[in-house]
Amino acid sequence: MKKLSHLILALSFLLASCSSTKLINSWSDKEHTPQTYDNIGVTVLFPQASSRYITEHNVVDYLNEKGLKAMPTTDVFPMANRLNEITKVMDKSDEIKKNVISKVAENKIDALMIITLFDKTKEQRWVTDRGFAMGGTGYYGTPYAVGGAYYDYYYYSMGTIMDRGYYTDDVTYFVECNLYDVASEKLIWRAQTKTSNPQSIEEESKALAYIVVKQLLNKKVVSK
Repeated sequence: MKKLSHLILALSFLLASCSSTKLINSWSDKEHTPQTYDNIGVTVLFPQASSRYITEHNVVDYLNEKGLKAMPTTDVFPMANRLNEITKVMDKSDEIKKNVISKVAENKIDALMIITLFDKTKEQRWVTDRGFAMGGTGYYGTPYAVGGAYYDYYYYSMGTIMDRGYYTDDVTYFVECNLYDVASEKLIWRAQTKTSNPQSIEEESKALAYIVVKQLLNKKVVSK
């Protein structure tokens, strides 16, 4: 039964790897010696609490699946479930930092992964109901190709002017993952991903988890 649950989990993450979430940049400290961590803390700082919770648990699940001991920090760090109130405590930086250090020690976290949304872009584009681009190139297949008479092209172009369609927004999210060695307080690995027009936080967070774990193992940032 346990083997079956592991297989189902592995397949779900493999399928998620086909999502729109892709790795765009990665870096690791060449002077860092790969080591086995007893407890990798995973903290996600997203605007929505539900997205934070889902992402943390999916990343932790896949780390554990690959033999890397990890834990979510949703209920551990200060303001974890009250990010909407963050503006009220931003002037208490020393207090927050001391609290994080205390919680890391209390939970015996020896490596900490912080995942943040560092950018978001939105672009608007026009989608036609008839399935061709505005401007009149579709009749010939490619722009300026030979074929058809001027009246054929004129009739086609009238259709593009009268064509009905709609505007749609293309939204792209850029996420950054940083892994710190707690003992040295050094950044040992960083990766950036982008996700276009996400349909499901569940699937995209699994894809992120797949990328993260694959990077950590392939780049030999950590060892089992």
